[in-house]
Amino acid sequence: MPLWLLGAIVVVGLIAIWVAMRAFGYDEPLTLDEDTARQEFVADNPGLDPDEVRVSATGQNALVRAGGKLHVLWVMGQDVATHVLDAPQIIPTNSGLVLTLRDFAAPRVKLELAPEEAPTWTALIEKS
Repeated sequence: MPLWLLGAIVVVGLIAIWVAMRAFGYDEPLTLDEDTARQEFVADNPGLDPDEVRVSATGQNALVRAGGKLHVLWVMGQDVATHVLDAPQIIPTNSGLVLTLRDFAAPRVKLELAPEEAPTWTALIEKS
């Protein structure tokens, strides 16, 4: 197969994938509400039922209390990631908070928060 033909097939395939993602709405990030945050948390943490869920105003982050521990949940595209908050270092920023975790898989988590939410979330995280 000539290289130009292979290149054309790859380009057409990538364009087709992009069009399909746009057509079915997979180009927008997931937006959380309390029910969605609960469902995503349970999907990521089988066996843990959330006792309390606090979703940020941006819909991109949530604090979840489950199993006696506080967890952070954040959106990554159409999926979420969750981690236990075990004495994280909290760094305030102009757009929210940065959490430094004791977890090699996610050493830093940037939380986009409304300006009035950052102090409340800081207090909740420090209290846990």
